[in-house]
Amino acid sequence: MATSSSTISLTDQYPEIVEYLAALETTERIKHYPHLTERAPNIEIDVEKLSNDTSNNNNDEEEEEDRDSSTIASLRHEGIKDFSLQLLTNIEPSTYINITTLDVSHNELSDLPGIASLCNLEVLCIKRNWFNTLPTDIGKLHKLKKIDASRNFMKPNIDSLRLNELKNLSQLQLLDVTLNQKCRTADHRKYIKQYLQPLEVEVLVTVWQEASNGEHNCIGASAAQRNAILLRSQLEPWGTVNLRRRLVMDFGQDPADQLVVENGAKKLVDRGTIMEMLLSCYQKEGLLQFDNDSDSTDLNLGIGQRKVIRVDGVPVRQELLNEIIEELKDWRHNGKRGGSSNNRERPSIKAECYMILRSPTLEEETTSEAKGTYASRREKRRHKKMEGNKKLWNLALQAIKETDPDFATRCSEIAVTYGFTGSPHIDRQNSSPFYGLSLGNFTEYTGCVAVECSPRIMAHVNTKNRLGRVDGRHPHFVTPYDDQNEERFSLIYYDTLGAFEAPGPAIFTKSLDS
Repeated sequence: MATSSSTISLTDQYPEIVEYLAALETTERIKHYPHLTERAPNIEIDVEKLSNDTSNNNNDEEEEEDRDSSTIASLRHEGIKDFSLQLLTNIEPSTYINITTLDVSHNELSDLPGIASLCNLEVLCIKRNWFNTLPTDIGKLHKLKKIDASRNFMKPNIDSLRLNELKNLSQLQLLDVTLNQKCRTADHRKYIKQYLQPLEVEVLVTVWQEASNGEHNCIGASAAQRNAILLRSQLEPWGTVNLRRRLVMDFGQDPADQLVVENGAKKLVDRGTIMEMLLSCYQKEGLLQFDNDSDSTDLNLGIGQRKVIRVDGVPVRQELLNEIIEELKDWRHNGKRGGSSNNRERPSIKAECYMILRSPTLEEETTSEAKGTYASRREKRRHKKMEGNKKLWNLALQAIKETDPDFATRCSEIAVTYGFTGSPHIDRQNSSPFYGLSLGNFTEYTGCVAVECSPRIMAHVNTKNRLGRVDGRHPHFVTPYDDQNEERFSLIYYDTLGAFEAPGPAIFTKSLDS
């Protein structure tokens, strides 16, 4: 079950698991859609094109003139996972200087090494990729005017958007970060625009629409407020684009059904309507049901009944488990160590206590041990927290070393929790899959990590006294257990700083029934 430090994608590393999960999904899908032996192709809906069916010939002529005086380099839809300038096979290296537009959209890229050679680049399109930061050398492209970074994994902060570098691009006019899940409020847009001043940059952000009742078209302001047994809650972590795609590719719906005419113009229906359409599809397949007390006309209250496969994590040796649980109980009852119910370092998750320990190696990189000084109060608190929990960290790390020594070298944080329940969410900050280990007197095969493997398949990963590997970039949550009378501690090992691995399968072993 060991991970690999290779650059090979997770999909390529685990082809048997990918094929196994795909076969399960296909079996369930063709029961209702016999013609969909394979997922239907995704048909993008270009509202702008539909709304402007008549094109202006003069504009076309102007575009042709622009093409004559510049070079457009395109690698759209090439399935590229690693970029290099050598991929521009139709362009001589000596003419890289002439390239004014680079389009690498619809691939699986997370960086563009060598891009600084395109010194006259004016337009950069990295739409629909795996970028969680803008390209490394973007600050060297001094003639850049437009950046389309839509549909990636950007965050509205200095590092992700490389705002200090962008601030030096005097000709920058447009930054498009629409449909990046974390960049989603008017405040985010305002912050980016203000940071880039005195440049007057148009910043495009997808601001979540509000429903007529003033609430967002989603369930719960955070994962902690979602009832994990409801199908709507389980689907909520997905972005609207993924939900639209699922309707078309997995339920055979006509993409035209996602359009409405308003004031004579065509537009996409909002997220709430898309979710209602999707829940209706699940209901028709019997994958959404109601208990006796629920209103069966409100699909939001339907309980998820998708196919569940059961997976066991790798057992941790008992002697080590005994030491870890002893430390966890002391942590829980010693308020000075951070185990009190007042400590919830991730409030978006429902847990009585949630504490994050950062790798001591990373702490040392940001502190001056010789002088006893710290870069910030936050780092001082982190260091103090690790001082009080060093033994717990070492024991927890020993468990992962014995199971996956390669991942142990990559683990940047361990979340220590007590009473973690439900909370359907996606770990968008993770660079790779995580490991989970749970301990306590809760009943085995309850309190599992549930993760969506595909639209119709869920996996329940048993992590009691076991290390289960899950890709948290898929929606996941903790299944019910008797949290009123049973104890459940958990250790969650993850990496947010290492080389980004594009998500592959949600799990990495087959079910116990296979």
